[in-house]
Amino acid sequence: MIQDIDAASIDKIKRFILDKTGIYLNDQKISIVLQKLKKQINEGTIKDLNHFYYNLMTDEKVLQDFINFLTVNETYFFREFEQLKAFAEVILPEVIEFKKKNGEDKIKIWVAGCATGDEAYTISIILNEFLEDGIKFEIFASDIDTEALKIAELGIYEMRNVRFVHHHYLNRYFDITNDGKFKVKDQIKRNIKYIHHNLIDFAKYFIFSKSDFIFCRNVLIYFGDEQRKKVIDKMYEILNCGGYLFLGHSESVGRLSDKFNVRRINDYFFYYKECESGW
Repeated sequence: MIQDIDAASIDKIKRFILDKTGIYLNDQKISIVLQKLKKQINEGTIKDLNHFYYNLMTDEKVLQDFINFLTVNETYFFREFEQLKAFAEVILPEVIEFKKKNGEDKIKIWVAGCATGDEAYTISIILNEFLEDGIKFEIFASDIDTEALKIAELGIYEMRNVRFVHHHYLNRYFDITNDGKFKVKDQIKRNIKYIHHNLIDFAKYFIFSKSDFIFCRNVLIYFGDEQRKKVIDKMYEILNCGGYLFLGHSESVGRLSDKFNVRRINDYFFYYKECESGW
């Protein structure tokens, strides 16, 4: 802890970031932040915490750079495989069958908090493998971190990112670069649109409206309770009837919303929006 920084200044920064992004800075995160700010103070980049707080409020670049520093982008292809398996083999066919009965041939997916794109590309691979001919799809992948989105749009990854990708998928959907990295092919890129979006910017949720599936896995664990509830409620609102919300294995809508119906497949819970017809 930095001795010469007062608690009031820290609280102002915590509140500002919470209000702006929904991200709650716990003691561990604050400790990391203060290490960074101490370095900036010693280098003369900022004078003190009040100076930094003023810059956060008035300079969009300072704010965005700080957000990029705060966000956690630990992800990889086919993360939480069993959940994705249930999606591909059980849930997806049911939703497709329902849509076909209603004369629809397209599904829409939102990957919220997509980080460096591993998850969005994973879902695109699954859809390429499991969707029958004649069914189209579009994926909207969003994140607040501009640097992570650059990596996502580039679509080039290290071995650690693809370590759980089956060799069949590696051969089919990736090219090996000259320096031994893995570049996703256009076949799984073309249906994905990456968007810079703050999850508590509810005015922009219209972009993702009428989604059949929302993947928001291991994102809301970093949010404050109030912000988390608002996001969950808004996601329910924009889901198509019969649509599903996917959270991380340790996450639940339990005390946040009573709107979703809950379904269990093996060790995972899935949250869906029931149609008036009761399907």
